[in-house]
Amino acid sequence: MFADACPAGGGAEPTPAELRDLQARADALAQDVAAMRARLTGQSELPRGVRNALAASVEDALALAAQRIGTAAEKLARVRAAQWSGACTAWWGVCPHCGPTLMAEDGRSWCRQCGTAWNYDRSQGPCGEPGAYLAMDALGGTVLVCAAHGRYMQERLEGGLLLAIPTS
Repeated sequence: MFADACPAGGGAEPTPAELRDLQARADALAQDVAAMRARLTGQSELPRGVRNALAASVEDALALAAQRIGTAAEKLARVRAAQWSGACTAWWGVCPHCGPTLMAEDGRSWCRQCGTAWNYDRSQGPCGEPGAYLAMDALGGTVLVCAAHGRYMQERLEGGLLLAIPTS
């Protein structure tokens, strides 16, 4: 998608593909700035203030922005994937084997019980594991949850029901 195809703040939610396109353009701009900086610094006849006008920090800031845009694209893709029909609707992640035993640091997560690790922060955002139970609270509200969330809820669901969804 081109920058002028959809104006910034166009109202609709951006797609992961749009974010990845923006990331690619930011990466290309960072490379262009680096090349221009190299050309400027190589011109010995120019005054030092001109040769050093494009600091490496400009290039670094653009590279960091591109990286953060890519991270946003990955997070959005995970959120959208977790909302597929039949996925657990809990908006906090768990270890699919052990339940609410996740630890997270520096954008990565792991289960402190079984040691399974993920290269993203699984504790933040929707679960997305396959639904295994229909949980109903005392007021009749229902949610679809995975096996790990179901086991966790079973101990805490007061006045509600946890119904296993038959598998085919």
